Amino acid sequence: MTRVRCGPSVREFLTYYVLVLLAEKRRMIRELVDEVQTRSAENRSVRRNGELRVDSREMEGTVYSLADRGLVRLRPPGASWGITSAGRRARRGMERASGALSDSKERAASKLLARLKEAPRDSYVLDVGTGDGFLARRLAKRGFRVLGIDSGAFEYSKDSIDKARQGAGSDNGRLEFRKADVSQLRRPPGGFDFVVSSQAVHSMRNQHKCLRSIHELLRPGGRFLSLDFLVGLEGFLAHGFHCFLAVSREEWDQLLPTIGFDDIYAQKVRDYLIVDARRTHGHPEPSFTPAGTPRRRAGVGAIRDQGGGGGLRLSDSQKRMRRRLNDRYTAKAFL
Repeated sequence: MTRVRCGPSVREFLTYYVLVLLAEKRRMIRELVDEVQTRSAENRSVRRNGELRVDSREMEGTVYSLADRGLVRLRPPGASWGITSAGRRARRGMERASGALSDSKERAASKLLARLKEAPRDSYVLDVGTGDGFLARRLAKRGFRVLGIDSGAFEYSKDSIDKARQGAGSDNGRLEFRKADVSQLRRPPGGFDFVVSSQAVHSMRNQHKCLRSIHELLRPGGRFLSLDFLVGLEGFLAHGFHCFLAVSREEWDQLLPTIGFDDIYAQKVRDYLIVDARRTHGHPEPSFTPAGTPRRRAGVGAIRDQGGGGGLRLSDSQKRMRRRLNDRYTAKAFL
């Protein structure tokens, strides 16, 4: 999905990263937007246009919010923004608060598996982007029949299915691995009871197409469970700009109903996000609200109250500050 990003998850990251950029040198708001896109350009190796494109209104709102707190200030010449001493302290505090994240993936996997504890042990589970079988093996040990697939589309994953088969061990009877693309996989009779993925959605070249395929592969009432990078500050500190290839909490809330999922649940596990959604029996909603647009949905679980928010709305005091600063520096900046 190619989109300009906004909303609470991106805003949380920007609150920190604006301080990082302004600690290097003074910048204008447009320069901050461009610098974020430039520094995330490596994401294009995973998906075309995968770099982080921030809504300019979101950036503006973040900068003025930081100014309201005394963490940044506008400095002539050129009306560029700079960091204050309080801003430098705040940046260090954010980094310390995130702490060590080394065991987060194991914790997140355990949380995802816990959501399947009541599932019948003869359930048929598809593991999309199985890699070396990290999640598939755990599911097989719990008695599920598991098909793990991986397209091997990247250099690091081209031999993953061979490695997964080698590590299958005694669970081989309940566990099958295939080199396959989820968008080309044939639906088994009756469909899968569950489709799971671990760190796979962020690397899909066409996320929307793959998620639609997952919906079609499930039986009506079947569930899709995803474990992927958290979009936001903790995700960035642990995984860098790579985390922005993933889908944010608020984007999942908006996207899944348009594909045909309901009963949506999300749980943050430090730098990871677990999403659990049910395939509906009816037809999907006809449209996709752009990411960050405020909305509420009946029947949507834990993420419904996260809030959307397009470009960050400025408070009255922030609007007054912007007018004062504009009045003070516009002549100096453009004479």
